[in-house]
Amino acid sequence: MRRDTPHEGRKALAEARRLEAKGDLTGALSAYQAALDERPDDPAILTGIGRLALALDMAPAAESVLKRSLAYLPGEPEATSLLARSLSAQGRSGQAIDVLSEQVLADPLDARIWNQLGLLVAEQGNLASAETFLGEALRLKPNLTPARFNLGNLQMSSGDATAALATFLSIREGGLAARERAILNFSRACARLRLGDLARGWRDYAARNDPAFPGAAAFDIPGRRWRRGQPLSGLDLLLVGEQGLGDEVLFAGLVPDLLVRLGPEGSLSLAVEPRLQPLFRRAFPAAQVISHATVETGGRKIRRLATPVKSAAWAPMADLLPEFRPQADAFPERVGYLPPDPDRVAFWRRALGAELPGPRVGLLWKSGMMTAGRANAFPSFEAWEPVLRTPGIAFVNLQYGDCGPEIALAGERFGLKVWTPPDIDLRNDLEDLSALSCALDLVVGVSNATFNLAAAAGAPAWLVAAPDAWTTLGTDRYPWYPQVRVYACALPGDWAPVMEAIASDLRQNDFAART
Repeated sequence: MRRDTPHEGRKALAEARRLEAKGDLTGALSAYQAALDERPDDPAILTGIGRLALALDMAPAAESVLKRSLAYLPGEPEATSLLARSLSAQGRSGQAIDVLSEQVLADPLDARIWNQLGLLVAEQGNLASAETFLGEALRLKPNLTPARFNLGNLQMSSGDATAALATFLSIREGGLAARERAILNFSRACARLRLGDLARGWRDYAARNDPAFPGAAAFDIPGRRWRRGQPLSGLDLLLVGEQGLGDEVLFAGLVPDLLVRLGPEGSLSLAVEPRLQPLFRRAFPAAQVISHATVETGGRKIRRLATPVKSAAWAPMADLLPEFRPQADAFPERVGYLPPDPDRVAFWRRALGAELPGPRVGLLWKSGMMTAGRANAFPSFEAWEPVLRTPGIAFVNLQYGDCGPEIALAGERFGLKVWTPPDIDLRNDLEDLSALSCALDLVVGVSNATFNLAAAAGAPAWLVAAPDAWTTLGTDRYPWYPQVRVYACALPGDWAPVMEAIASDLRQNDFAART
């Protein structure tokens, strides 16, 4: 029989909370489990486990343990809010809203439930209702930090970066857990960059690699990390790709300038996603190009070198942005820095000519990470109808992932064929994908890995951007790729004017970049 040891349970619970505040989620989860072994009926411990399970993307486990917590303490606000989040994370938004609505009726003065309801409906794209619910939360409790933070995100999504930044700055960092502080700093970075304040924006953007930031990878790289202000001339530097593949391509635009700064006495090594190695080797023959590898240990992503390399210092790619891109006009008017294989470009031009009349336009409409919140930043495939109906245009599918339903919809509803190129893996064969993009007359789409690859290769490209796209850096253009034309959505979800503008320009065969 298990001996009841409440003192040990309290110690384990205190340790769990300490580790959670520090940002060590896997360590905290182990400590909560130890506390639960001693106090299996404690709803506070069960709620803590549910909270961590959600943070670690374990929504089904979170749902199970939170229901246990609520069985002991029905209607407890935090457990109820977390249960709704776990249901929403599993695609059961209707059930999540039912849970919160029932709680609002039971206790309409609980600001935490109004906040969670606002967050949930915002993720579904109902920003007007979200603003109402968050406003009620803040009326009931003006200093409720989660509601204030969610309001800032809502303002950012609505395209009002000025209001969003003011809201983020009104949140006091004292008392915030490490995870919450990192998320807040990253949100401030996005707002500042959207407004063109690159100096402070890049400073706050360092939060992306904060160990407490959700999803951040820890760099297990030997040697000294380069810091801004340290000399680059004559340095043997290792630059490590970070975040996703599209980010590595985007940030690589500074590599030509970095090579000049390092000079003949210095050297550059580039650790990139393995699929990018051939492109980077062609583009930067003066650099040593190797691959990095990301493993997950104890719920934490660790990025290491796949091949050892000697260097005097190393840095994540984006750490060089404040040095080389301190303001938007510091981006060079350089079109194409990852050139494709010219023989493959010629091959695809012949293949396209044999299959399709011109003009030939590549199409991209979604990201590989279409979570509930991210989906609001992308137009639905149905919204592309005015573009797809443009007469005389042959559309080519460049979209990776499962595109079968959308391709079928184009034929059934719009009466047209979107041609999918044969014998090419649109997710993994980046060499051929880059060449195909440059063989087209134009690439049109949202910002995903393929769009960045096409733009970095120098392909003419039109970008469909959400109101909160911080990468425009306070301009009406796209500084990262000077040939890219931006079609920005003015209001959340109002994609019709964007699509009509694209269709109009396509009808005029107006493929040249605006200057």
